[in-house]
Amino acid sequence: MSEEKETYAPETCCHCGGLGCLYCNKNGTVMVPQPSQKCRHCDGDCCIYCGYTGWERPLRE
Repeated sequence: MSEEKETYAPETCCHCGGLGCLYCNKNGTVMVPQPSQKCRHCDGDCCIYCGYTGWERPLRE
């Protein structure tokens, strides 16, 4: 059996708009599973469920 690996790609942090902040480790981007989806709770407006990044299931670094 082959196990499918989730692929991640960088997306612009919705909290800072790419300028860099605490929530994206001052990178301006966060790694999110592909295909990327805005957070279902806040629709990209940043909330506790998306770690204030605006993205569904961001990778915790």
